[in-house]
Amino acid sequence: MNADLERDLREAGYGLCDVVSALRRAPQAHVEAGFAARVLAHLPREGGFVRFRTRWLSPPMLFAAAASILAVFAFVSLVLRPVPKMSVARLAACQRGDGTFSDSSAAQYVQAFAVTVLARDPSADRVALDKAVDALVRTQDASGGWGNAALSARNVAALAQAESAGVAQARAARRRGLRYLRMHGVGEISAGELVREAKDAFARIGQSRDDGLVCSTALAGRL
Repeated sequence: MNADLERDLREAGYGLCDVVSALRRAPQAHVEAGFAARVLAHLPREGGFVRFRTRWLSPPMLFAAAASILAVFAFVSLVLRPVPKMSVARLAACQRGDGTFSDSSAAQYVQAFAVTVLARDPSADRVALDKAVDALVRTQDASGGWGNAALSARNVAALAQAESAGVAQARAARRRGLRYLRMHGVGEISAGELVREAKDAFARIGQSRDDGLVCSTALAGRL
């Protein structure tokens, strides 16, 4: 018996002296080497830790674990999938014969973004920029707007970029657009606002078959 335990029992009183004497007379146990291993070998496989381990190694649990791992890999590959490189050259390649870049329902917004991108990039094809501005000006109505104040503000901002790039036909169209905006109590949006709207649009459309739509919004959002 441990000497410290014996001392504590004797000091505690309460008639524990007889208990201490009995403990001292008890034979000491001697455990042979390998005793614990033999005990574990005879334990039933349905009990305790052994049962827990075999349950997790059962075919249904292994299948579920494999499915979970595959799902994680699929999610990671989807999020980290390589995105096609966006470039002004790729945008220009999307331009059609009439100077437009898209036939989607958002084609008019795409045109504003595309003109802005081409006008802001000195390396852009000047012919592509001129054709893009021509297409934008052709859709301007007699009042100087483009159907509504929001679209008109975007197109005026795009024409301002084109005018800064030296596109002659952009100047008169931009002035008509400004008169339209003043008549409707709307101000011209800034290039920074146009960039933010392009980022929001690109986040909404995600992947699209319309390359002109994707390119114009992605590139405008990087200006």
